[in-house]
Amino acid sequence: MALTGVRRRVAHNGRMPRGIALRRAVALLATSVIAAAGLALGPAATGALADSAPKRIVSGWMPYWMTSPAHPAGINSAVQNADLFVDVSPFWYSATAKSGGGVQVRLNPNFTNGAANVGWAMGQLTSAGLTVLPSIADGSGKGRMAAALKDPALRAQHVQDIVSLVTSGGYGGIDLDYETFAFTDGSSSWAATQPNWTAFITELAAALHAQGKLLSVTIPPPCSTAGACGPQGGYWVYNMTGIAPAADRIRIMAYDYHVNGIGPIAPMPWVRSLVTYAASVVDPAKLQIGVPTYGRAWTKKGSNGSYKLSGNCPAASTSAYNSLTSMASVTDADIPGLLAAQGVDPASIQWSEADQESWVEYDKKVTWTDGSGAQQVCTAKRIMWWVDPRGVLARTQLVGEFGLSAAAYWTVGGDNPEQWPAIRAYAVSLAPAGTDVAATAPAAVVAGQPIALTATASTAGAPLAGVPATAQFKADGAKDFADVASGTTAADGTVVFSVPGTVSGEWQVLVPGADGRAAGTSAPVRVDVVGIVSARSKSATVGRGTQIKVRAMLQPARAGQKATLQVQVGQGWKPMARGKADAKGRVLLVVKAPAAKGRYAYRVVSAPAGGIREGVSAELPIRVR
Repeated sequence: MALTGVRRRVAHNGRMPRGIALRRAVALLATSVIAAAGLALGPAATGALADSAPKRIVSGWMPYWMTSPAHPAGINSAVQNADLFVDVSPFWYSATAKSGGGVQVRLNPNFTNGAANVGWAMGQLTSAGLTVLPSIADGSGKGRMAAALKDPALRAQHVQDIVSLVTSGGYGGIDLDYETFAFTDGSSSWAATQPNWTAFITELAAALHAQGKLLSVTIPPPCSTAGACGPQGGYWVYNMTGIAPAADRIRIMAYDYHVNGIGPIAPMPWVRSLVTYAASVVDPAKLQIGVPTYGRAWTKKGSNGSYKLSGNCPAASTSAYNSLTSMASVTDADIPGLLAAQGVDPASIQWSEADQESWVEYDKKVTWTDGSGAQQVCTAKRIMWWVDPRGVLARTQLVGEFGLSAAAYWTVGGDNPEQWPAIRAYAVSLAPAGTDVAATAPAAVVAGQPIALTATASTAGAPLAGVPATAQFKADGAKDFADVASGTTAADGTVVFSVPGTVSGEWQVLVPGADGRAAGTSAPVRVDVVGIVSARSKSATVGRGTQIKVRAMLQPARAGQKATLQVQVGQGWKPMARGKADAKGRVLLVVKAPAAKGRYAYRVVSAPAGGIREGVSAELPIRVR
């Protein structure tokens, strides 16, 4: 399936930069899996860290054609690795020219059954707990977006339209991919466009933040391919430092260094220079570095500039000729299948240590029919460069090195599945150490008595000494835990709280995180608070058939609380009289004495009320004569 170009990327052809070429994949081929050798974190490390929660270090874009039930590669990749993602951006929307001026945002018109597919995809992504920031690509045409942003009224309308899209769609925010300024309008327009763009980002961020939503801004590199960085370096119209205070994410497109010329897609020294500069002028926690999960293949040329073709070859400009000579973009997922189909021996694949990319030369044969109807075969000398799982990992490791928000993959869905174990192992290595907290308390206490809540805090099996801890309580029927008491752990990691036993519920102990250590909370411990019942009879001896009067006091006192006078029958207790306590907890219970002489045992039981479990008095011996 051919890929429609929706973005542009830095291109370098062995001379001064000529701009950014369309990010497109000319052909997608059969899906396969490439064996990634020599990953920095291999199976052993993955196994050792498998039980730990990873740090979220991944972001990226999904092409719309990978987000439907019929073609779910992007959705599947994100959902299966949801615990690694900070956020994800499906390319669903376009900003197009609006009749009468300005721009409008709508679903990409090429996205067949787009509304239904978006609904299905959102169900999958949100169920996996993913933050979804759909991308809007600028398709308004030359100068149209720049003109809209220059007009305060049109700019305000565009802000309102985006906020409405985000809130009505249930999205976590939006990602802007407005590349027309740089690659269609031309650099002569940048000085006029930059302040309007900066004002737009500031206004949009404020409007989104008022709704609790996020703003991500995707920008071309702030440095040229020659390495010039700064306020007037690279694609300076996007004013990275100017929009940074407002934006929540700034994603730098660090790929397509070579497009028309043969070479690495994202040479590592260049990528590192982009990150080094950006992290020096913008809060690194807001930066996401773009990482390619694709490759490009070119036909080599001879010294005379003509393509290296052999055999009986078609005439120039024919479809057969173009298939032999055109540059092709292929996803990492499909590269193994392409190479296998061309008979490439995996042992012939080369690894560039400097660029942190793979490359290989191979013969591509095309059979075509000449004018006489005869079948002819032409062979092209091809070369492919791509960022394989090793290269993806190497670029993702910049997240930890520079403290970035994430590595943003283009594309999520075109990735080689073999990259994920190493990415996960690396993410686990960045996760803060865990804090283990164990708490104990008595199963029940008498109302008004203190509860001895004891907790022990440790990390990696070692006690945590001198760290703060908070006792938290959630009463029966309450929604959340509330802080009740604070303390500090002793040398052995223990802390003891004496907390009031007022009502029944659950207790837990929280130890906050610090210095690369995550916060930890104990499992909830239930403690039932039992009511107090004291009782006495008016007389310890009564005549047969006369009244037995028992006065009881229920604590804590609650007007109207029910109490029951019970008599022991065999091994059980039979209710004989009921009453309600007054505001002071007093209740009088009267029952007729048994007709038979003998010794009887009575007691008073209070009904559960207000979070206090039933209380039971001491037994009252009564003799009937």
